[in-house]
Amino acid sequence: MKIIDMTKILSENKSGWIAISPKDNKLVAKGKTLKKVLQESSKKGIEKPIVFKSAPVNTIFAG
Repeated sequence: MKIIDMTKILSENKSGWIAISPKDNKLVAKGKTLKKVLQESSKKGIEKPIVFKSAPVNTIFAG
């Protein structure tokens, strides 16, 4: 599995949902809701983007 450097995308998008193209790992869509991001991705021809919720870099998560 190839490692993807998400530093630039995450530093520019502090919160909300983000969709990444699975082919070239570029930002496809961003928004406050998952539904909106999936709709925008679909409009751009990306039916199955890599989608995740971003958070500020200084936020700590332990699971």
